Amino acid sequence: MQKLLMTTLGISALALAGCTAHKGYNEAAIKTDITQMLHAQDAAWNNGDIDGFMAHYLASKQLRFASGGKVNRGWQATLEGYKKRYPDKAAMGTLDFQNLEVKVLSADYAQVFGRWELTREHDKPGGLFTLLLNKQDGEWVIISDHTSSDDSIEPVITDPSSIDEKFPPSAVELDFESSRSALNGHFYLANGAGPHPTVILLNGFPGYEKNLDIAQAIRRSGFNVLFFHYRGAWGSEGDFSLANVVQDTLAASAFVRSEDSVAKYRIDPKHITFIGHSMGGFAALAAGAQDTNVGCIAGLSPADYGIRAGLFVGKEAEQARASFSAYVDGEHLLGRGPLKGTSGKRLLKELENNTQAFAVTKKAGKFVGRSVYLSAAKDDTVLPLSIYHEALITAFAAQPNVNLTHKIFEGDHSYSWTRLALTRDVVKWLGANCR
Repeated sequence: MQKLLMTTLGISALALAGCTAHKGYNEAAIKTDITQMLHAQDAAWNNGDIDGFMAHYLASKQLRFASGGKVNRGWQATLEGYKKRYPDKAAMGTLDFQNLEVKVLSADYAQVFGRWELTREHDKPGGLFTLLLNKQDGEWVIISDHTSSDDSIEPVITDPSSIDEKFPPSAVELDFESSRSALNGHFYLANGAGPHPTVILLNGFPGYEKNLDIAQAIRRSGFNVLFFHYRGAWGSEGDFSLANVVQDTLAASAFVRSEDSVAKYRIDPKHITFIGHSMGGFAALAAGAQDTNVGCIAGLSPADYGIRAGLFVGKEAEQARASFSAYVDGEHLLGRGPLKGTSGKRLLKELENNTQAFAVTKKAGKFVGRSVYLSAAKDDTVLPLSIYHEALITAFAAQPNVNLTHKIFEGDHSYSWTRLALTRDVVKWLGANCR
């Protein structure tokens, strides 16, 4: 029995030795090499050298980098993404890789799990990462990187962890001109010296739902947000009309890109976004089709007034026209309502005369090379998704060079019971595409 046991142990030892020999590589040495490579990457970052940091990635179109719900393909695209997100040493901060776990898969492949943290003057973002490495020409390179951020710093539900004493978040009351009329509004300014990407937030008709809860979350994510009232609305000068709404939106874009505003409000003029709800979505798309300085455009249940005008045509639409006119004229209110210089009949006539000009589905080709976000709500009875959203998605999806994101949420026209879900998705889209 003892002889049999010794024989069995001897065979097992030989088998294990054979397995070790069969590996043909030194696992401990590989782990050391990879750890040293990551420390060199860390050091390059902390010297402000993004090119040096990127030298440890696969320098080809086969590189895969996933972060913030978006996948970049290729070394050059990844490099540009880093430089866009971290334009200077202040934004880069001090990088620290933590909890590194290197798993050797073969002589030429390994996986790394770990945590990253950036220490900056006014915040300390962090998260997890997973890397796949391949040994090429004697050097380990990253061929796939999946990086995520901590949920604990999600701006939708979390206040800033620290505040810049010189440039704290603030709200500034202001006005600016559109066709010699003063439009009143305010600027939510983001934390820090910036310059910050900036969102122009456009409310729907006639402005009861202003979406300022979304504005606050966007500001917490590092964007300035300008909110204003169109001509003839809520005390702004001039007369209200749909054409004026589009022109006022263009005036807002010019205002935030002016030299004075860029300096005063810490604006990055190369990263401007229109976000509009309902009629504001129409304004975002109609103005965005004209203003190529705006790189990102979002419509939250956007109206297409070309489609809307068509629904008011004919004898059978008489009741729809009467209801629309009564709403515009504020017949449900005690006072005169928030709009001046207009009437239901006047807006119906404007729609009739501008059916083609107001059809934003026909403008999809104007957004080539830009990012577009379109959302809808399942229970929307104001602008039913089967009429408006589906037509917009069909039009924009037909444009191969438009970076289109589209989502459908539970809820009514104002997303009354899915506002956090909507806000989280918008903030995520902004972070991935618009900074």
